[in-house]
Amino acid sequence: MMQRDEVIGGIWDHVRYLSVILGGRGSCTPVEERAARYAADRMREAGVAGVELEPFQGSPSTYRPYALALGLGALGTLLMWIGDLLGPDIEFWMLILAAILNGLGAWGMIAESDLATSWMRRLLPRAQSYNAVGIIPAAVQARQRVVLSAHLDSHRTPFFFASQRNLLIFRALVLFAWFGMALETILYLLAALFAWDWVFWFGAVALLQVMVLDMCLRADSTPFSPGANDNASGVAVALELAQRLVEEPLSQTEVWLAFTGCEETASYGMAAFLDAHAAGLGDDGFFIVLDGVGQGRLTYLDRDGLVLKRKTHPRALEMARRTRDALPHLPVSEESGVAYTDGLLATKRGQQALTLGTRPAADQTAHWHRMSDTIDNLDEESVLRVYEFTWQLLQQLDRA
Repeated sequence: MMQRDEVIGGIWDHVRYLSVILGGRGSCTPVEERAARYAADRMREAGVAGVELEPFQGSPSTYRPYALALGLGALGTLLMWIGDLLGPDIEFWMLILAAILNGLGAWGMIAESDLATSWMRRLLPRAQSYNAVGIIPAAVQARQRVVLSAHLDSHRTPFFFASQRNLLIFRALVLFAWFGMALETILYLLAALFAWDWVFWFGAVALLQVMVLDMCLRADSTPFSPGANDNASGVAVALELAQRLVEEPLSQTEVWLAFTGCEETASYGMAAFLDAHAAGLGDDGFFIVLDGVGQGRLTYLDRDGLVLKRKTHPRALEMARRTRDALPHLPVSEESGVAYTDGLLATKRGQQALTLGTRPAADQTAHWHRMSDTIDNLDEESVLRVYEFTWQLLQQLDRA
C-alpha cells in the first residue's frame, strides 16, 4: 500500500503540472489537449492498458449557446415592435414570428442547461477536443466495470463568479430572462389572436435579455481559471488511484479511466465517451466522477444538474452510503449539486453514476471559476479524504 506522503506528493505533482505549468485549460484549446496527453502519458507510465487519446467534436464556449438563445428572443421582441409600427396586417405576422423566436430561445436555454440536444447545437461551431482513456483489468475475472472519471478543462473567469453575491444576482437575472422569453412566447401568440395592444409595453422585458446577453458575451473574453481545484484535483486523485489499482487490481472489477474534455461547456467529452463505450460497459457499469475535490468537506451528490435536478441512481447512492458507513472517521455529507457535472449526463443515459467533490465551509472562499483557483488554496486533508473514500468505494463495489 502506498504511504500518505507518496500519495499526496504524487497528487501535488499532477496538480502543479496541470494548474501551474499548463495553467488555464480552456475547452477545445491546445492547452486542454496537452492536459489530455499528460493524463495519457501518466497512465502509460503506471502500466494502464489500452491507453488511447480519443478525439471528438466539442464546444469551445459555455456562454455562446445562451447568448444565441437570448439574442433570438430579443430579436423576436424587436420584430414585434417593428410590426406595431407597420400596421395591423404586418403586426399579426410579426407577433407570430416573435412568439416563435422567443419559444426557440426558451427551449434552447432549458435544453442546454440540461445537457440536451436542441436546435442551437446544430448552429454553433464545434472544435476538436480529446478524452484520455485507459483500462485496468480485473485480477481474476471481470464481472463488472467501473469508470473512474475526471474532467481536464477549466472554466473562464467572468465577473459574476467573483463573489457569491454576484453569482446569485447573475443566476436570478438568467432565470428571469428565461421566464420572460417563455411568457413572451405565450403572450405574443395571444396578442396576435386577440389584438392585445398592451403587449407592446410588455416587450420591455427584452431589455433584461439584452443585459444577460451582454454578460455572456463578455464572459467569453475572460481568461481561463488555473483550475487547481476545478478540476486538476480530480484528475490528480484519479491518476494516483490508477497507479494503485495497477499495483493492487480489483478482483472482479475492470476499471476504466476516462479523463474528459469539454466538461465545462456541457459535458461533450462524457457524451463522446458514452457514445463510444456505453454498450461495452454493460448494464451494470458504475461511474465515479471526481470533480473539485481539493477544498472543504467531502460530499457526494444525491441530485445533479444546473436547473433541472436529476436524482442520482438508487444503487449509486446505496454504495455511497455503504462506503460512508465503512469510514466513520471521515466527515461526509450527501448534498444536491449546485451545477452540472459529467455524472449528470451518465445518469440521464441510465447509468449508475456518483459524483464526489468537496464543499468549502461557509466562512471559506470557494475560488470556483476564479483566477484564485490555484494550488496554494488546496487542502491536503480534503484531497486525501476523497482518495480514501474513492478507494473504499471501489472495494465495496468489487465485493458487491
